[in-house]
Amino acid sequence: MIPLERQRAILQMLEDHGSVSINSLVEALGVSHMTVRRDIHRLEEMGRVVSVLGGVSRPERLALDQSHTVKEGLKQAEKLAIAQAAVGRVQPGNVVFLDAGTTTLAIAQLLAPMPNMVFITNDLSIALSLAERSSNELFFAGGALDRANLSSDGSLTARMVAQFNVDVAFTSTSSFDLRGTSVPTDAKLAVKRAIKDSAARTILVCDSSKYGRVANLHAVKLTDIDEIITDSGLADSAVEKIKELGIPLTLADPRVDSPH
Repeated sequence: MIPLERQRAILQMLEDHGSVSINSLVEALGVSHMTVRRDIHRLEEMGRVVSVLGGVSRPERLALDQSHTVKEGLKQAEKLAIAQAAVGRVQPGNVVFLDAGTTTLAIAQLLAPMPNMVFITNDLSIALSLAERSSNELFFAGGALDRANLSSDGSLTARMVAQFNVDVAFTSTSSFDLRGTSVPTDAKLAVKRAIKDSAARTILVCDSSKYGRVANLHAVKLTDIDEIITDSGLADSAVEKIKELGIPLTLADPRVDSPH
């Protein structure tokens, strides 16, 4: 069986079962683990499959982001661990952009006491938190209000973001794969790209459940991101592939207390 035939067979098994273990694919295709992993890697590069612990599954397609209220209650330990790792990327005096999201909210709360900072955000919750906790300079990048996510987006927000020379941008996502991050709307697309273009260093911060999800619009190439900070739940095969792309990757362990 040639590679294309094997890859079609893998996709058919995923269509039938949703997810399949590596061992099951080896048995069904009659090839080695190495051959199966090469086929999966090729399919994953195309966004057709996603590596999970012990196997492979179909990408989860997102039509809309979850609301801020829903996201706030999810993966709290992972978000705190990611935030604790992220603050080490910032120095006093930096201009920092904090993208809309609950992981970036956790980062903002830890950064609030740092002196001589400039904070920029398009997230209402982050702006309120920093207004209450910090005396640092604070800018809100306003635009069209996304009520569900308590944030602003669209062309007005993107144009304001583009005015700043940002030292470190912490960008969030609800979906990413080896191709990059994706978003469900044009309004979010404009802001994500403006964040990347305005920053000397762009760091993607999100929990590992976001890997393998895909939304309708491609936002930022993974190779245009300077570092990824996620949690230790990311599948080993995904870790290997991200490192092969040359992207620094930090896996924060929510079970381990951070010194920050």
